[in-house]
Amino acid sequence: MRVLLISPSPDPDKKVKSGLKFSQLTLPVLASLTPPDVEVIAVDEEIDDVDFSRSYDLVGITCMTATARRTYELADRFRARGDAVVLGGIHATVLPQEASLHADAVVIGEAEGCWGAVVEDCRRGSLQPFYRSEFPDLNRAPLPRRDLGLDRTVFNTMGLETTRGCPYNCEFCSVTDFYGPHIRHRSVPNVIEDIKRSGSRVFMITDDKVTGHAAYSRELFEAIAPLGITWVGQSSIKLAQDRELLTLCRKSGCAALFFGLESVSTSGMQSLRKAYNTIEETEEAIRIIQDHGIAFHPSIVLGLDTDTPAIFDDTLEFLGRNRIPSLTLNLMTPYPGTRLHQRLAQEGRLISTDWDYYDHKCVVFRPNHMSPEKLQDGYRYVLKNFYSLTGIARHLGWSLGMTPLIPRRILFFLLWNIVNVALVNKVDRVPALAPDGAALEINSLEVPLPYRRSARENA
Repeated sequence: MRVLLISPSPDPDKKVKSGLKFSQLTLPVLASLTPPDVEVIAVDEEIDDVDFSRSYDLVGITCMTATARRTYELADRFRARGDAVVLGGIHATVLPQEASLHADAVVIGEAEGCWGAVVEDCRRGSLQPFYRSEFPDLNRAPLPRRDLGLDRTVFNTMGLETTRGCPYNCEFCSVTDFYGPHIRHRSVPNVIEDIKRSGSRVFMITDDKVTGHAAYSRELFEAIAPLGITWVGQSSIKLAQDRELLTLCRKSGCAALFFGLESVSTSGMQSLRKAYNTIEETEEAIRIIQDHGIAFHPSIVLGLDTDTPAIFDDTLEFLGRNRIPSLTLNLMTPYPGTRLHQRLAQEGRLISTDWDYYDHKCVVFRPNHMSPEKLQDGYRYVLKNFYSLTGIARHLGWSLGMTPLIPRRILFFLLWNIVNVALVNKVDRVPALAPDGAALEINSLEVPLPYRRSARENA
């Protein structure tokens, strides 16, 4: 039996240089869950082409909202020639009926706990239309396969997962619904074994909150420290309140952390129920984290209901004042399955449900205090100014001033800045406005989602 696993690209004709790619875990995890007597071929379409000349018994495609169109193109092409297709991932989970129009089977939720059954049912010719997985025990799954040729990444950085789940349940995010409100852990020995087998010394921990459970994080960081690895990850800014954990985090090899700061306005922070509700508290937390030798990489969202046109210059001033060397800047995106999407649909504020535009770079709704075009222009204005040549030189100086001096961190931030220069010229798309009062066709969630029930029952 031969199984093809695909991570699709929204634009398969434009490849990312493998050395600039960040590692992913979805396909290595699926491959590890596949029975050992099955041949597995894995393709990350951002760096490789799908081989249509071969035949496959089963094609598994992981689907995010921004890749939905390409996912369905691939699925339809394979099904037209008689190959069985199963779709999974977060988009297929929140819109299973839509996904089912292009697949023989849809996996709702996480693959652990049901992928083996999918493969065996396909082998017998008895695929079911839907497979559902509750929150699986992460320690029962095998280690991700690292032999698929997918780890051609910047600094040989490999993906590493230690936990799943997020308790914050933000309106614009579907992570809590998908992974649950409670943090589930892989055992520390399991994580250490994964690190040792990987053959890498540089990792990106893909957890939504690597410091979300303090006791577990302490045990993990103490175990990682002797390995001499370098890693980056994602954390809540509340980490600044725990100096002991912050020190252990740095000693374990943490060079930088991604923080969902989301807004630099007090009203924005309060509307999102962030850990700190004032600019002064937030800036003090940033100082504490960076003084501990961990670079602060914020994610900021433009287009909150509280945002006015002043937010663009306020954001740039905040970043400069706090010596931030890198930034992930997003436009508010009402992903299907989120409470934000439901609210904006009810308020008649969605502009488009063309999933191609749901990529954090396009305005797909009517903002409260400005036009969609003004928001799109403001987003580009912030990016263009932050990642100008002058800005990059300033960011490099800030990186060189961080202690301890970590060459990989400096090179990473320089590379991140350079790559984002190219992004500036790709963010000028605004979907055509729907006529006032026009009804947009919103996909219906007709299949019950057990992960949502569990989330509510266990909250």
